[in-house]
Amino acid sequence: MGPTVRLDITTILEATDELQHFLNLGAALLRAEGPLSEEAAEALIFKLADELEEHLRAMSDQQGPAGIGDLRAWTRAWIDERRKAYPEESLPGEENAQ
Repeated sequence: MGPTVRLDITTILEATDELQHFLNLGAALLRAEGPLSEEAAEALIFKLADELEEHLRAMSDQQGPAGIGDLRAWTRAWIDERRKAYPEESLPGEENAQ
C-alpha cells in the first residue's frame, strides 16, 4: 500500500455545499459537550473532520473513484447520521424541519 495523502476536507465541504451543515454539526456537538476550553473545542472539531475523512476514504475504497455528486451524497449521509446523536440540539433553520 502506498503513502496516504490527507484529503482537504474544507475544500471538499465547500465544493459539495456541505460546509455549513458540517459547521452546524460541530456547533451542536460543542453545545452537547458543554463548556470546553478553546483547545478542547478545536480538538473536537478536528476529530470530527478526521472522522469525515475516514468515512470518505472508506466510501471511495468501496465504490471506486468519486465525483462531486458522490462526495456530496456521502458527506451529507455522514452528517445526517452524526446529527441523529444530538436531536435535542436544534440548529438555525431546523426548528420546523422534518
